[in-house]
Amino acid sequence: MRIIKVIGMWTLQILLGALFVVVGAAKFGDPGWARKFAAWGYADSFRIVVGVLEIAGGLMVLVPRVASYGSLLIMTIMVGAAITHLQHGEMQRLAAPLVFLAVAAAVGWLRRSSAISPSRGRGRERAVV
Repeated sequence: MRIIKVIGMWTLQILLGALFVVVGAAKFGDPGWARKFAAWGYADSFRIVVGVLEIAGGLMVLVPRVASYGSLLIMTIMVGAAITHLQHGEMQRLAAPLVFLAVAAAVGWLRRSSAISPSRGRGRERAVV
């Protein structure tokens, strides 16, 4: 049963991480994203910041010691995306950020025990699965 949990956890991490690296990178090259952010009333620089944060969160999710923090970053971005869609009446676009929010929450929860804890200081190592 443990092997199934490990495989499931890594599958979620890899899929979530890859997705956010790809979507974050698309914020730089796909002109459709610039149009969407402008239509929502956001500055173009905000699109760049979101892209960088999505890439960072996607990469962090792939590293067990910081995966829960990467998940938290992704969750924050997805809450912002959901609020944006709600404010602009885009109910048909609301499902995706909510699904990604749930997946990121699951990864964060599953990886919580292997996270670096600032309160415990240095020197205490944990096993990484």
